[in-house]
Amino acid sequence: MASHSENGLSDERLALTLSQHVVRLQGLLERAIAPSLAAQGLTAAELDVLGALRAVGEPYQLRPKELATRLLLTTGGLSNVLRRLEARDLVSRVPDPQDGRSHNVRLTPEGVTDAEAITTAATAALHGTLSAVPTATLQDTLQQLQSILGTIDDAPPVPLPGKREDGR
Repeated sequence: MASHSENGLSDERLALTLSQHVVRLQGLLERAIAPSLAAQGLTAAELDVLGALRAVGEPYQLRPKELATRLLLTTGGLSNVLRRLEARDLVSRVPDPQDGRSHNVRLTPEGVTDAEAITTAATAALHGTLSAVPTATLQDTLQQLQSILGTIDDAPPVPLPGKREDGR
């Protein structure tokens, strides 16, 4: 028997509805920044990489595996994004000082400048989209999302109903 939340929805329906709203919000926010991305000739994944590298601070570098984990990208998907950014001289691969067999991804000086410009433009577009939402609502929502993410980031994956853990 399904358990029910305070509003009478089953926990399963609540989870589905939350997921649908998050996906819809993501789509609306992506639509808001699309013109800024197009003006810079970037994809959303490229923006994510530039933003993640910029966010870690100088020297603006991460191991590819760390970058893929932060962005929820496969290593193959990340490799494609990095190739495009390297071709535009926005990132470079530098030897990893802790492991000579490996490399880090680092923003180039042009990459830092472009990351700052696109972040500023995207932030302005997002602010414009969300400006009608009261600040207190945004703050409460952010706090709730951080709580949800903190809870499920540390939780082991839940197997799908009807499937055993070995995938059969």
